[in-house]
Parts: sequence; structure tokens; C-alpha cells
Amino acid sequence: MHLLTTPRLVLDAPRESDIPAVLVACQDAETQRWVPLPEPYTRESAEFFVRSYCPHGLASGQYSVWAFRESAEDPLIGVIEVRRDEAPGSASVGSWAAPGGRGRGLVREALAAVAEHALDQGGLGFAQLRWDCLRGNDASRRLAESVGFVFDEAPGRTLWYRGEERPALIGVLRRDGLRG
Repeated sequence: MHLLTTPRLVLDAPRESDIPAVLVACQDAETQRWVPLPEPYTRESAEFFVRSYCPHGLASGQYSVWAFRESAEDPLIGVIEVRRDEAPGSASVGSWAAPGGRGRGLVREALAAVAEHALDQGGLGFAQLRWDCLRGNDASRRLAESVGFVFDEAPGRTLWYRGEERPALIGVLRRDGLRG
């Protein structure tokens, strides 16, 4: 995993000391409303995420998860995941942030850094990234659009979310569309 930095953030792998922050962030009602996390989200869920899920992604080459934080010593504010799609050269991106990390532009800054790395030939080398969100999650859509994702308004798009099909929006970002 590449360590990424921005003017205000360090993006690295989630670590053992992040488990309490992951637990609090993933128990947040707004996070639970939009992100397909276990319900209830327990300490064991947070431990699994940090100790098993994130390392497995790196080992398998199927996905990478970055924790973003204000300094290398600080707890995580949130995470951004890039997951290889079945289509060659394509990956999906998703994120969540703790309530205290929202509204300050930090998630956008982290997303822009990860998207740039994911689309860079010297980074992950993807040709395009996809952002899926449930209809009604306007904050997610605005976040993705702020770094250049373009959404298809076609009706009939859906995502499986907690055992049911829900209306969704799909955004795409290509190398030439990235906004720093």
C-alpha cells in the first residue's frame, strides 16, 4: 500500500489503534443509513475490519483501504476503499467518515488523493473509477462530483442494500476528468 499525503492529511493502512475510532464511526446513524455495514456494528466488527478485511484486500490484490488522518499519530477520520471491478481497467470507490471528520473538506481531500493514485499509471493504473450511491444520499453524490465523477441519471439503476434492491446513482471518473 502506498502512503499518500495531502496538505492536511496522511493516508495509510488502518491499524490496531484505529479499532475504537472505526467502532464509533460505523455505529453512527448517518453512516449506518448509507453504508452497507453489519447491524449492529460491534467491537468484533471493527476488529475484523482492521485485522482481517483490510489486510486481505492488500494480500489478494482485489482492493485497498486507506485510513485518512490529520497526522501519522492521529486516529482515523475515515476510510476510502478502491476495489477492482470485473471489467478490465475499472475499479469502484467508496468511503465513510466519522461525524467529526465531515463538513471540513477532509473527505474530499482524501478522495481526490486516492482517485489520483488509482488513476495514475504509476499508481494503481486504473482507466476509470465508479462511485455507486443510493438515491437520496446527496452528500455522497456531491462529494464524488467535487472530484470529477459524472453521474448517469438513467432510471432503473439499483443496488442491493441490506437484502433489498434500492434505487441508485452510478458515477464514473476517467483519468481526464479528475479535479484535484
